[in-house]
Amino acid sequence: MTPTLAVFLFSIATLVLLGAVAVALQALRNERQIRGRLAVAERDLHAKNTAMEQMALAHAEELRVRDHEAALAERAAEEHTAAQVAVAQEATRAQVSADARAATSNAVRAFGTTVVSLGADVGQVVSNALRENRSDEVYATLTRIDHTVQQMIRQAQAYVIVSGGLPGRRWPQQTVGDVVGGATGRVRDYLRVRAGHCDLVVMSRAVEPLVHTVATLLDNALRYSPPSSFVDISYQQGHHGVTVIIDDAGVRMSHEQMEEARQVLSGERVVDINALGPSPRVGFPGVAALARRYGFAAYVDGPNIYGGTRAMVFVPSALLVTATEPPRPKHAEAPEPAAPQPVAEISPPAPEPEVVEHDRTTGGLPKRTRRAVAPADVRADTAEGLARPELAAAWHTGSRHGRAAAARSTKGHDS
Repeated sequence: MTPTLAVFLFSIATLVLLGAVAVALQALRNERQIRGRLAVAERDLHAKNTAMEQMALAHAEELRVRDHEAALAERAAEEHTAAQVAVAQEATRAQVSADARAATSNAVRAFGTTVVSLGADVGQVVSNALRENRSDEVYATLTRIDHTVQQMIRQAQAYVIVSGGLPGRRWPQQTVGDVVGGATGRVRDYLRVRAGHCDLVVMSRAVEPLVHTVATLLDNALRYSPPSSFVDISYQQGHHGVTVIIDDAGVRMSHEQMEEARQVLSGERVVDINALGPSPRVGFPGVAALARRYGFAAYVDGPNIYGGTRAMVFVPSALLVTATEPPRPKHAEAPEPAAPQPVAEISPPAPEPEVVEHDRTTGGLPKRTRRAVAPADVRADTAEGLARPELAAAWHTGSRHGRAAAARSTKGHDS
């Protein structure tokens, strides 16, 4: 081999070697670049994965919050719906209960008004018969019938009043003594009532409520006192009005009964017909309803001087007519709306000749001789008038005569 060829081959080998080194260096450089890019890509991928994980976690948290809020909203909606259903059910029950109570009150009031109206018709028939029949037996029988009818009307009136109705009668102005006399005529044992007299005048609109109130308290006093005892009525006049005081010698109320009666009469405990139970006692609730409507007051207390119960009715000056006020005409007052006509209790005929009293009936009423009949025009006026002012005093007079006869009979028996 020639030196030239050897140099040429050596040169070629050197070039090849240099090319191989260059290629190797380029390969290393490319490998480094690729590894750098791979590292950057891995970092980017890791960052993206981390971001994706964070986004997934945030989205999951958001979904969890949304699910929780949706569950709360659903629960709140269910509770709201249940509350609305409960309110609707309660309103329906209240409406049904109110309708039932109103229907019961209306039915009782309608029935009581019918009984009062029928009793008024019977009382008018009995009153006419009393004017036309003067024999002792017929007079005594009709008087007992009329007295029983008045008691029936008072009981029916009590149901009407407790059910929200009006007393149903309208009278002209009466004195307090005549009011007590009219109330005495509506109780069974009226002969046991001993009453004084009070000349203060009660205005027309308050006469019937006060008569009913005093009659109810009198009936309670007579019912719970011994049949041999008396019930005394006295009056206390004061600056603000007059108080009718009813004292009996009967069984006193217990502390619980007294407190219950005080709450009912004072209006602290309002009792309607639906709260009275299967055996309703409408006396005190009726008195309380009248007291609230017309402005007087009723009380019970005890023991009194006889060891029994004391009932009081305070009539304020607003319900009294002053002495300077002229009396109203006899028939000036009109009946209250939808109220039955006033009922005659026991009324003597128009002005008559002298009456001679003889023996008395078994009921304690005086036997009278036949008296002259009043003229036709006077009788017609008496029969067709609304309320006769002498009626309230009639029972008072009759009971006074009866008590006198009973006292004489008792004295004779004791001697």
